[in-house]
Amino acid sequence: MKELYSLSAEELETRLLGAVGDNTWPPIHKAVELAKDKHTGQLRKDGSEFVTHPFRVALLLLEVGNLNDPNLLCAAVLHDIVEDTELNCDDLMGDFGSKVADLVRSMTLPDLRDGQSKSDRDQAHFSALSWDGRDSQILRSSDRLDNILSLNDDFPPDRLTDYLADTRKGLLPLTLACNTAIYHALNDSLAASGCPE
Repeated sequence: MKELYSLSAEELETRLLGAVGDNTWPPIHKAVELAKDKHTGQLRKDGSEFVTHPFRVALLLLEVGNLNDPNLLCAAVLHDIVEDTELNCDDLMGDFGSKVADLVRSMTLPDLRDGQSKSDRDQAHFSALSWDGRDSQILRSSDRLDNILSLNDDFPPDRLTDYLADTRKGLLPLTLACNTAIYHALNDSLAASGCPE
């Protein structure tokens, strides 16, 4: 798992597509191309290409969680596309189908309401996920796992404590019910980041 964090976007893409092939429905290779196109020029806080994040999320599902459902992997690759580009979930229906569109919708955080903290929004999101089903829950768990594993000094210190605590309190129980391997990886990453049990 740790070696994923030494790979470039191109290497992550090659690893993902090498594992799944180019004959899936929905088409994972097409999701990869769309993500690369729409996230072009976007960077993570550490300066890396943004697209490394969704590629790693898909690989965490595949390699750690042993989950190879093309719907789930396409949604992993596309999970930030509505939040971070001009596309909406309906734009995904034609090429990827309703299940991928619904999974991406479940991953798309609403804008903060007046007076709402990110922590409050996260807790409301995790609560809603408890009704969205296993695939949405494990997708968010893999997304959060990648975020925690790629934490660096650019993450605002005043947000970090809440981010980790919210994950442990609101998301980790959902993860346990979905996938034991992702649960252990997420729990270990929280412990390594200093989040108390």
